[in-house]
Amino acid sequence: MNINTTQQIKNWYFLVSKASKRIALLLCLLILPLTVQAQSDGQYTASNRSLKQVLNDLEKQFSIYFSYNPDEVREERISISGNYTGLSSLLGLIIGQTSLELEQIKDEFYVVKRPESKYLDIQVIDDETGGPLPYATFRLLGTSLGQVAGMDGAIKLVLPNPKSAVLEVSYLGFQTTTVNVESINTNDRFVINLKPTPIELTDFEVKEYINVGIGSDPKANSFRILPQQMEILPGLSERDVLLSAQIISGLTSNDESASGINIRGSAPDNTLLYWNDVPVYHSAHYFGNVSSFIPSSTGSLDIYKNYIPVRYGGATAGLISIASRNQIDGETRAEASVNMTHADVYAKLPFKRDLGSFMVALRRSYNDALPTWTYNSYSTKLFGSETRDGQGLYQVTDNVADFENNLSFYDINLKWDYQPNSRSLFTASFVNSSSRFSYQEDDDLEDVNIQQNHEIKSYGGNFGYSYRINDKNSLKSSLSYSNYDMSYAFSNLRDDVSEDDNDESTRSNAIRNLELRLSNSWRINDSNILEYGYQLNHFNIDNVISETEFFEEDAVTDINSNGLVNGLFFDLNHRPNDKLEAIVSGRVTHVGTLGEAYFSPQAKLNYSLKPNLILKSSVGLYHQYLSTIQESDFTLSNAVERHWLLSDLNEDEDEIATVPIIFNRQATLGFIYNEKSWLIDLDLYLKDIDGILAINQGFGFESDQAFEPGFELIQGIDLTIRKRWKYLRAWMSYNFQDSKVELNSIFDNPFPSSFNIKHQLRLSTTYNWKNWEFSLGYIFKTGLPFTPTPTLTTTTDSDDDDDDDDDPDTGSDDIIYDLEYVSPNTQRLPNYHRIDLSVWHKFGSDNSRIKGEVGLSIINLLNRKNTFNRSYSVDFDRNNQISVLERTKFFLGFTPNISFRIWF
Repeated sequence: MNINTTQQIKNWYFLVSKASKRIALLLCLLILPLTVQAQSDGQYTASNRSLKQVLNDLEKQFSIYFSYNPDEVREERISISGNYTGLSSLLGLIIGQTSLELEQIKDEFYVVKRPESKYLDIQVIDDETGGPLPYATFRLLGTSLGQVAGMDGAIKLVLPNPKSAVLEVSYLGFQTTTVNVESINTNDRFVINLKPTPIELTDFEVKEYINVGIGSDPKANSFRILPQQMEILPGLSERDVLLSAQIISGLTSNDESASGINIRGSAPDNTLLYWNDVPVYHSAHYFGNVSSFIPSSTGSLDIYKNYIPVRYGGATAGLISIASRNQIDGETRAEASVNMTHADVYAKLPFKRDLGSFMVALRRSYNDALPTWTYNSYSTKLFGSETRDGQGLYQVTDNVADFENNLSFYDINLKWDYQPNSRSLFTASFVNSSSRFSYQEDDDLEDVNIQQNHEIKSYGGNFGYSYRINDKNSLKSSLSYSNYDMSYAFSNLRDDVSEDDNDESTRSNAIRNLELRLSNSWRINDSNILEYGYQLNHFNIDNVISETEFFEEDAVTDINSNGLVNGLFFDLNHRPNDKLEAIVSGRVTHVGTLGEAYFSPQAKLNYSLKPNLILKSSVGLYHQYLSTIQESDFTLSNAVERHWLLSDLNEDEDEIATVPIIFNRQATLGFIYNEKSWLIDLDLYLKDIDGILAINQGFGFESDQAFEPGFELIQGIDLTIRKRWKYLRAWMSYNFQDSKVELNSIFDNPFPSSFNIKHQLRLSTTYNWKNWEFSLGYIFKTGLPFTPTPTLTTTTDSDDDDDDDDDPDTGSDDIIYDLEYVSPNTQRLPNYHRIDLSVWHKFGSDNSRIKGEVGLSIINLLNRKNTFNRSYSVDFDRNNQISVLERTKFFLGFTPNISFRIWF
């Protein structure tokens, strides 16, 4: 085939295609009027057919919809034959044969009813989120009649005798309400807002405790953060879950991380952390700097600091419970975001056949391929340090070029919610987090080659079921599994030839936790709610620590615990009037590895002096059976490694607990004042803690001292003052905390806790202007306690077991070097000052298909050098002499971050 022939074929194809399109358009123009005429005019025949059958025919023929009461149309019969002109004419002929009337609501929607009846179009929504409540239940009071709403929470019905009719509307987990039918306007959709059923008998909450999206219960004993509604906070470019939580007074992070949250001076492991009822043991990446919970998938974050709900066992300081964002509303949503450390995507998809809603969120860091300014700042915080020997400053590592490191992480969040009816709810959740890190530092001049590798893998799942038996009883069940694996290896290669000169450390920690929780909430009457239930945990925990060191004695520690923990609990909430609320709770916990049962009573008493002034108090005894040992000396990173252990007994005859159970006797007293734009919240607290471990005070104790138990007494004040204007909000929080530790078997006198920040002040302000949000914050902290230079001691380990007489070396002596701490925590690090800045800008209107947000944050705007800690080790100094070296680590310097987020 030649070129001309090919071109002719193309021309013919173009002409035929163009002609076909014109012919098709002409046929549509000719047929459309005929179709419209056929639908408007015609002939309809019915011989003694039921009105319901006739209406069904009309819906199919004319694509219209009828609402009616089946009882009202049941007896109506239609007989008609002949021509009609238009749909209105036909409807008039049909309805004219009945005792009913026809009303056109809108476009293709019609109502057929008796003259005295009333048509209702009602939708039920969540009062907090504004989302629809699918399959809400409607019941006509005084009758057995009822009906269930659709997937969108809406219902259309016709009611006879509207003057006396009252509708009761109920939904699982929400307060039942009633509506007088006569007060509903027929012409418009009537919206009913249902409020969530309170865990306690409370009739209001502080919607804006500090800022929009950060609320509290009326007594400010517990707090709720809604990331998707939350407005800007200082230092955040995105809505990081755990960093946002630290805006609450009494919650701080001594190591300036997302994961190391210290609630009122307690260690981070004293606080329970749950994600969709899955216990979480790995809560942040980059050694704690980035929360392992994807912000776009998080619906709410509940925080408890004055008390711990009795249905959760195993914590002594507080509880943080995270719930995913996954409404069953039949809608599809998607989001994507990226900042200078990671990128993530989120999607919420409705299942077909009304099988609920499915949420998926994925996140991955990219700094292993593309380092950024933010990543470099994190790396400097993790690995930067100053080393001093007896002659002063010896070595400075504060530049990324001084070391090579590779950090990466990923997260997966999945959740499915299914509500077959208004009384039942099924949920299934899955979370997976992984974090990897490698580090290498070479110094050819000093013949030093330091390597560090670290990996954490964590995943878990949950199945939940809730069933509302009746208006007074609701059952809840939860089955969770959590798996955590941490492995760590550190090498200091001093000599390429002789391995005896090297330092090597390895760590591994594994947790397997199967958790079952069953509970029933019984509303006895309007003044009393009783919740009771059972919790079961099966733990399998393994911890291996191996050390081969040049200056110190080699050691291998292997701690394995496997056992059951059973708990029974109850919570009685009594509110005789609008002013007084009294709550009595109790929990009996049996720890199988200890062979003991423990009773944990709680009591809370709150009284409203005025509508805007509430006195609050609580007292309780809490037990913790899963805790950590914390190490910081062996690692080069500016992070504390935590190893989870279950309370267990040694096999020696004295049966002293290797990891004792922790007791916390806690009391709080305070008030909250909330009037118009002002809020003042004050708490005084006292904590008496038994069972803390010597190793967690950070002195590098020898193995025979590391697990010595001790006592701690903490007393403090939390104060929050907030003022709100139209576009401006400002708040101040102040914390005073004094904590003393007693380790009588090691030290003669009490000393300040290693977590003790005596004074902390936070000043924050936000300003909203159109689509812009601005925030500025200042943080002051007194320095953490530290122990001055310890004394270097030596001991001789003789090896006289050589039986070879021909060997002239009949024995050898190894010198072991130890650090002896005489007066712990007698000095404090320099005070901490930091100014943070954030700017957020939203683009796209409410009607836009695509909307977005751009965020800029700067942590430590003035680049102040804040000291994190000082530690000591035995090593060679600049003159190659064995000496005590002091290592100082620092917090984040100037750290910018930019985020970009779109949703559609």
